[in-house]
Amino acid sequence: MRIITALTAYWLFFIRNNLTMNQNTYPCVFIADDDEDDRYLLNLAFARHSPQCRLVFAHDGLALLDALAHYEMVPELIILDMNMPRLNGFEALEALRDHPFYLTTPVVILTTSDAETDRQRAQQLGANEFITKPINSELLGQIVTRLRVDWLEGNCC
Repeated sequence: MRIITALTAYWLFFIRNNLTMNQNTYPCVFIADDDEDDRYLLNLAFARHSPQCRLVFAHDGLALLDALAHYEMVPELIILDMNMPRLNGFEALEALRDHPFYLTTPVVILTTSDAETDRQRAQQLGANEFITKPINSELLGQIVTRLRVDWLEGNCC
């Protein structure tokens, strides 16, 4: 049983890497946030600071998982708001980490919360990073630039 699990994990890793490698050089970023204004600001920030990124938006965690199920490749980065209806960021993160295709996909929690308990829970569930949403678009642009450098460059850019 362990051998089968190891082989399955290997092939899923192989398939995932080939899917990612077969993409053109434009990284795909999935973003789940229920706030329309925040989605708009993230879209602007990526357009200004990381225009090479293709963005796919979802209004909650359930819509994100549905979009991922219908997307033919594995995204290079997933950004989750924490407080969303239907399926919140923690629940979406847990579902992502339970799926073999997304075990190694960087997932960033971008939220208004600065509670240490939320940060710890995100880390326990497998988030790669926890960022408190900035108040202005300049700071958001800096965050987008840093996300590109930390999680995208070298993988696809």
